[in-house]
Amino acid sequence: MTLKAKRPILHGCTQYRVGDTLPANDTDLVNAWLNNGVAYWEEVEPKAPMKAAPAAAQAGRDGKSSDGDREAMVGRAPAKRGMPEQPAKRTGKKDTK
Repeated sequence: MTLKAKRPILHGCTQYRVGDTLPANDTDLVNAWLNNGVAYWEEVEPKAPMKAAPAAAQAGRDGKSSDGDREAMVGRAPAKRGMPEQPAKRTGKKDTK
């Protein structure tokens, strides 16, 4: 719940306009605003949490890479988005009996 102003309020060197969110940390001041009809509590609907896609590539294993670079990662390469993986091509002849 948030405390909203019904009328302009000057508090702590800040001018709050109609509809602005008021600070609710001082209970005596909040009760005075509510009793005088210059503020009201407003229900706030919680927003659904956002789901983010991973932005980094999948980590590989620690170890030596084939080119000798110690800083290089060893493991599988990240999949390309939107591109289906191609099946491995067969190079040998089919044995028929």
